[in-house]
Amino acid sequence: MFVAGRKRKLAAEPRQASGSRGALSALALEAEINRWYVLGRENFRERQYRNALDYHNRAVALAAKEGVRDAKLYSARAHTLYKLREFTRALSDAREAVRIDTSSSAGYMCMASILADAGKPEEALAVAKQGLGQADTRASEYKHLQLLCSSLSLRLDPAHQPAIESDTDPITRLPADLVVMIMRLLDTRMLSICRNVSTRWLHLIDNMPVLWSKPCYLVESPARTLARQLPAYSKAQKRMQQRPYRAPPDAVIRRVFEKSQRSLVVATAPDGLAVSAKALETLLACPRPHLAHIAFGRASALSSKSINRILNWCLPAMVTDIRFPYCMQVGNDEIGVIAKLGHKLRALDISGCIRVSVKCLFMAWNSVLVGAHATTRIEELIINDHPGIAEFLVYSSKHRHFGKLRVLHAAIRDQAVFSMFKNLGPLLDYFRRIQITQAPFPDLRELNIDGIWDTTISNHRFESTQLSTLLLSCRLFACNLRRFSALDSSSASHNQMRYFFDHNLSSLHQLHLTRATNLDALVLAARTTGVGAMAEPLPLVSLDLSGCVGVTAQGLLALVACCRSLTHVNLCQTAADNSVLSKLTEIVNTPDASGIEVLVLDATDVTGAAVRDFAAACAARYRRQRNNQHAKRVWRLQLLDVDNCASVGSDAVALTRDLLSIMSTLVLAAI
Repeated sequence: MFVAGRKRKLAAEPRQASGSRGALSALALEAEINRWYVLGRENFRERQYRNALDYHNRAVALAAKEGVRDAKLYSARAHTLYKLREFTRALSDAREAVRIDTSSSAGYMCMASILADAGKPEEALAVAKQGLGQADTRASEYKHLQLLCSSLSLRLDPAHQPAIESDTDPITRLPADLVVMIMRLLDTRMLSICRNVSTRWLHLIDNMPVLWSKPCYLVESPARTLARQLPAYSKAQKRMQQRPYRAPPDAVIRRVFEKSQRSLVVATAPDGLAVSAKALETLLACPRPHLAHIAFGRASALSSKSINRILNWCLPAMVTDIRFPYCMQVGNDEIGVIAKLGHKLRALDISGCIRVSVKCLFMAWNSVLVGAHATTRIEELIINDHPGIAEFLVYSSKHRHFGKLRVLHAAIRDQAVFSMFKNLGPLLDYFRRIQITQAPFPDLRELNIDGIWDTTISNHRFESTQLSTLLLSCRLFACNLRRFSALDSSSASHNQMRYFFDHNLSSLHQLHLTRATNLDALVLAARTTGVGAMAEPLPLVSLDLSGCVGVTAQGLLALVACCRSLTHVNLCQTAADNSVLSKLTEIVNTPDASGIEVLVLDATDVTGAAVRDFAAACAARYRRQRNNQHAKRVWRLQLLDVDNCASVGSDAVALTRDLLSIMSTLVLAAI
């Protein structure tokens, strides 16, 4: 490709000899620009958009340096930026291409596509019509521009209903069982959209109750998945707030309850949705032979009468899971109904239900059970932000009603809950008088005590200090825990941490312990430097030690060296250095290891060279697995955060992004 402006300039100049230095330099310049352009197009065809953008940037910069402006260069870079979802920059380049060459069909095509994807179909149609009037009809993009113009016209026509021919309709072409399998993968929002495709689709979806049996109102986005895997990672929460969740309309809830009929398995209302009286009547009119899960999120606005009607309607069935988080209308009477009728109950969520008395909770189950040491079948109890957490721990040490718990969430995320604690002194005196013979929850496998050790409150209130010591006194740290979360553990003592690590580190799969100032290298190395420790690696999969400034790099290295199954790692604001990152690179290079998918090293002492080596190892692992035909799942690094790392320069960040562009890794780095 010869740049058009340079060709006109050469034609205007007098012809020189074949050995002329000026002609050779002009031809060399055009050849260099052509080379970067061709390399960019080749990488674009291979879907290596980051590499293609780099080559297009070089071509545009070299041409601009010589005062040459070619529309093809800008349109090619605009198309690449469009694929990278950088709409603002892509639109700027597309407009520049049209400004240079008013007959650039590629520029008009890119502008219209960007505006259409940005939710501006009217502006996109106007640009497409302008392009049809000025673009060259012989260009290859002209036909695509015509198709885009027709599509936008139909999209803006309110009377248009897309017709699906029976030969191409998947509903009629595919087997019925395969159609059902595909439709069951869609969430409730997509099912509502599919109902508007055609009459055939509407009839199929509305007359297939199994599609509405397990409604899903909240799509699992990458940011939400990351916030669930690493809840202390603040940047994931910010990304979720950028796209606020919108509750579905009440008509959708009623449709789900109506269409599910006898197949309803999960009766749920999402957070932020006030359940109307019509939706509630529709739910209570449904038969319940398969109902197993009932959950109403925050702001459901259910009255005590409505809650009692729901419980009396669902509990005689095979309901195993009941969740009423932060529902202020749930009180002791509702707990009594659950204890009396919930014979198959396995999970109960009463987070923030401050009207529920823990004493009445035990009395309700005591009236149903035979004997003080009889146990319920409840295996999961979530009692977050409840003023009776300490009371629950003390009563569980005396009575065995909830002795079969395997999952216990007793986190305090709202610090105002501490002000609701009452009579904690007499309760502790009672706890000292009773004789504890065994741990209250011997089968416990998952424990969440976020906020219990938060120093912002424990230094000011007697209740929070006594609650943190009660955790160790009542033997809450049972042996062989699988998952443990204690965010904001600023006031956790050395003895508490040492006791926990000695009894549980060898069995943990998830360890989230943030801002623990007393977590020093000796505690971390307690079970990782002994004799034969390397022969039995730790099974940790998710590790979050962010803000643990008291841990040295040697302690982190001793811990990471024993963990070959890590997939999610958050070491921001720690003493992690190149030695720790080199050990993580070895884990990536290990063929039988799971491979790290998320790595957060914000505000650490790693350098650019170590980050480049880690990125190169990840790219090599991805290529090996992609070429392996027997691999069931292709691994990839999803996120690498090296923000605020003073020793990581811009050159290292650019090279890291180029290496990881093959797997579309999100690289966060503020230079």
